[in-house]
Amino acid sequence: MTGQCQYALKEWSVTIDSLLAGRQILLLRKGGIHEQRDGFKVEHRDFFLFPTHLHQHPGALHPSFRVDLDGPDGSKTPTVVLFARVQELIPISNVEVLRGLDGLHTLNWTTVLERFSYRNRPGLNLLLLRVYRLPVPHEIQNLESYDGCVSWVELERSLSFADVEPVLDGGVFEDQVQNIRRLADITSPVTPELGQEHN
Repeated sequence: MTGQCQYALKEWSVTIDSLLAGRQILLLRKGGIHEQRDGFKVEHRDFFLFPTHLHQHPGALHPSFRVDLDGPDGSKTPTVVLFARVQELIPISNVEVLRGLDGLHTLNWTTVLERFSYRNRPGLNLLLLRVYRLPVPHEIQNLESYDGCVSWVELERSLSFADVEPVLDGGVFEDQVQNIRRLADITSPVTPELGQEHN
């Protein structure tokens, strides 16, 4: 896989660390404050993962991930280490479906419930990601335009994702996908039209 991309999805740094370690392949997204009118949308099929410490705190994390939290330093230069492609986007309208996924992502159950019911608009988006490790991390300037409660940022310039390597090999990744589908009682993938791929 090779090419360039100018878009990034903001995510807690502890979650990016978990994706990088192969401990999870899913994200549960609701959308930032400025996105609540229309809700979260997968605007791009391919993107970098942009680490943020905004709102990240130990009380929101599943106990097995709290040891990975290194502090709330949001001033340091963001370092992009992962490129991602959305394999499946699954809208979840029944909160009980999410119980079986406990421990497969960084959020604890209280945080999942809060996100699910945020602003009295029940639902979450489950993203299954194929993530790739960059051979050389990108350090980027933390511009004011990247700040705030938004999910997507357009980077100042396009960055290369040439020579990326999958964090998980194909067989292990597919086993995890099937396990998530089984635990969430998803019999077939639900993949609405997604954004453009970058090649």
